[in-house]
Amino acid sequence: MSNPFKKISDTSRETAKKWDNTRTAPAVQTITCPQCAAPRPVNTNIASCAYCGFRFMDPSVTIKPQ
Repeated sequence: MSNPFKKISDTSRETAKKWDNTRTAPAVQTITCPQCAAPRPVNTNIASCAYCGFRFMDPSVTIKPQ
């Protein structure tokens, strides 16, 4: 009778993911202010920079439906 643990071990070794060639350089994507390069908070709709006051958009402009 064969050893069931050896079969499990062999199957695990054969199907294991190979990590040797999957290296990528770490990267962080950050949206920054074009005037002072301060980072903007993630997933926000702020209209002006909290550090320098640069206006990203004019909230007084309204889009009229046709």
